[in-house]
Amino acid sequence: MTSECFNTWVRPLAFAGSEDQKLNMVAPNETFRKTLMENFAGVLNRAVAEIAGSNIRPMISVAGSSSETAGNETIDPLPVVQASALEVPTVRTTWLIDQLWADRAVGVIGGGPKLGKSWLALDIAVSIASGTPCLGTFKVHATGPVLLYAAEDSASALRNRIETLARLRNVDFTKLDVRVITAESLRLDKAGDQDRLDATIALHRPVMLVLDPLVRVHAIDENVAGQVASLLGYLRTLQRRSGVAIGLVHHVKKNVSPATGGGYSLRGSGDLYAWLDSFLYLRKNHDQLILSAEHRSAPGAGPFLLELAQPDTGPHLKLLSAEPCPTRLKTDALPEKILRALSSATDPMTLEALRQTLQVRNQRVVEAIRQLSSQGSIQRTSRGYTLVGPTQLPIQIS
Repeated sequence: MTSECFNTWVRPLAFAGSEDQKLNMVAPNETFRKTLMENFAGVLNRAVAEIAGSNIRPMISVAGSSSETAGNETIDPLPVVQASALEVPTVRTTWLIDQLWADRAVGVIGGGPKLGKSWLALDIAVSIASGTPCLGTFKVHATGPVLLYAAEDSASALRNRIETLARLRNVDFTKLDVRVITAESLRLDKAGDQDRLDATIALHRPVMLVLDPLVRVHAIDENVAGQVASLLGYLRTLQRRSGVAIGLVHHVKKNVSPATGGGYSLRGSGDLYAWLDSFLYLRKNHDQLILSAEHRSAPGAGPFLLELAQPDTGPHLKLLSAEPCPTRLKTDALPEKILRALSSATDPMTLEALRQTLQVRNQRVVEAIRQLSSQGSIQRTSRGYTLVGPTQLPIQIS
């Protein structure tokens, strides 16, 4: 098709080339383009189909404009700028809290039930609001208001926890800038509640927003990736638009293997782990409470040993050492105890007999039996479990 085809058309409509099944034309002004599309779009489409084929779409732009039309619809291209024209970043520190939370990061405070996730979230909130070190150790680089939504604590219990943390830091509780959202419910999968949170962030301009727990701020299925991605997309947009750091308190899956990475143990869709910038993971290794930190753009930290201290001043998380604990944490003594029980038994021992002898939960015995079986240390017979050949046991020194 040549440009001469346009000689029989209205002259103000100029041919501007064709590409990707589009016939590009330019109108002299928006008034002409609008009049043409409102009154003669059908004629134009038929003419183009006769000349160029039915798979070609006419696209009309206005001279000097970047917008173009197809049929009666205006299509605006995505905004594009040269890399050198992007906003020059301000000089900022990498951290909001040293080693624990990256600057303006979105992330998760995760762990099993009753391990102190909410205590850690409150410690972070009080540290940022007061400018005092988190867990008494990790420096805070940005001080200011913290906005908190704690869906599972009563107002009095929440006040008591925050007041305890302020007292431990010698901070005047009445001047501590932790601001609590007291709405009965918050559903951030709903546009109305998203708008209300947007307005709240704009009004209070917090350094950090803490939502505790994630499961109480939506009504979606956490295992459906599309639904989770939509919610997380909203939170990421909120963070980028306002600059607020966002911390979500979230649970891990049940019966997580110690070999499973912390992020992959988070309950629900894997989109959550892919979304976060910082991740604080609380877990138990027998009687040890352990905190590890992962970051998208910085090295991880830990593991650190913690305890939930219960002094007269009130309960709080206490860091036992600022130095990471050894990689080899306390090992399970149960497999060794099973080997000793079998070595001293005259007959094979059943699972129930082992459980009663050792006075431990059935699940722990099953896990230890599997471990020893895979190592070839024990074998199962019709009458129960026995050792496989001579087994060298550690010497006990009394």
